[in-house]
Order: sequence, then structure tokens, then C-alpha cells
Amino acid sequence: MGRVYVRLVWAQIRSQMQYPASFAMQTLSGFLSTFVELLAILIFFRTFRQLGGWSVGEVALLYGMMSVAFGITDMVGAGFDRASALIRLGEFDRVLTRPLPAFLQVLATDFQLRRLGRIAQGVIALGLAQAWLQIDWTLPRALVFGLGIASSSLVFFTVLLAGAGVCFWTIETTEAQNIFTYGGVELTSYPMHIYNRWVRAAFLYVVPLALTSYYPALYVLGRADPLGLPYGARFVAPAVAALFFVAGWLVWRAGLRHYKSTGS
Repeated sequence: MGRVYVRLVWAQIRSQMQYPASFAMQTLSGFLSTFVELLAILIFFRTFRQLGGWSVGEVALLYGMMSVAFGITDMVGAGFDRASALIRLGEFDRVLTRPLPAFLQVLATDFQLRRLGRIAQGVIALGLAQAWLQIDWTLPRALVFGLGIASSSLVFFTVLLAGAGVCFWTIETTEAQNIFTYGGVELTSYPMHIYNRWVRAAFLYVVPLALTSYYPALYVLGRADPLGLPYGARFVAPAVAALFFVAGWLVWRAGLRHYKSTGS
């Protein structure tokens, strides 16, 4: 199945590269539209030296983590973001008639290589953070940091997957999905302790992006936890993301069993 997926994605990449100028402009547009967010952070810190006790470099590190993580998800998992259109237009019927798992087909439906623009500006944020903070990248720090990005990306992907599963009942994408994807990127790009307890609880225990980003960042930066969770919370990102994915997979499977053709 993996080989089939690679072939399907490669066909999409070749299609997107048929017009190099258009691809370059779309990638640049994606870069600039999100780079404005980084500029807003830099402008903020020209006036205010700290945010909740965090410096510009520390916030840039957290922002870069989330931007790269979501950029990866947005590039790989965009097919699930448009699942509602497949269902509404009746195109999902064709998915079910093909001799491939529906999950694999939807995953390969929309591979957005131009999202490299968003990933690139996240990498720039991380570069700035390193220049300002001069982090000593020991192997444990690098491992926790890399797993934090991968785990955050998996959590974002799971939100899209579960949202697609819910679409089998609702047809249209729910706003809750956007709250935890685009809204989640914005919220978790800043230290979680600046928010009220309800927001913190939502991103700790409902969609655990704080556990996959904020706590790994605390470990890398050598900061104490103002929220008072056990020290081990800095290392649970992979396990939490895996459990969250299982829950999202179950929602997807339940929705798939529920599916009835729209008749479109």
C-alpha cells in the first residue's frame, strides 16, 4: 500500500510542477501570507520585551515548532480537509468502488507541495530563535524537540481525520475543526500559561497540542512549568499523539460505516 501511495503522490507532484512559475508563485504566496504572522510577533516584541516572562527568542522557537508541524500536516493531510466536498458531491462513492482502502485514497487525494512555503517560514523562525537563544543542542534536547514537532503534526492530522469522519453525518465540515487547526496554531504559538484555565484545559486534555509543543519547548529551554504538571509531561508527546490518533481513527471508521450515498 505504501508503494501505491507514493505513486499517487508523485503523480500529483508532477502535475503541480507542470507549471513551474505558477507553483513558485503559490509557494511564495503561502510563505508571505504566513510570514506576516512572524512579523507581527517581532513587532510586538519591539514594544514589549517579554510575554508571560518569555523572550522573543523563546516565543519564536514555539511559533516555529507549530508552524512547521502544521505546515507538514497541511501538505500531507489536505485530502481529509476537503472530505466534505467529496461526500457532498457524491465523489466518495467512487472512492468506495476502488480496490484500495478509503483512508489511503483520501490521504493521496490532495498532496499540497506548495505548503513548503509555510514550512520554510517556520524554519526561519527556528533559525532566529537559535540565533537569539544559542541553545546547546544535546541529543536528548534534539530528540524531544523533533518528536514534539512530529507529534504536533500528528495531532493536527488527527483533527482533520476525525473532522472528515464527522462529515459522514454532518456533510459539511464543523467549525470545531477549524478552531483546533488554524486556531490551534495561533494559540499554541504562544506560552500556554498566558491563557485562562478553560483554554489550557482544551489544549491539554481535549486536543493535546500543549503536551506536544509547549512541554517539549519547556524541556529544550530548560524552563520550569508554571502550570504545575509532573516533570514527565515534557516527554509524553509521542504517546499522547499516538493515543489521540487512535481516537481519531475510530471516529473515521465509525463515520465510514455510517456513510450513505448523497445521491448527487
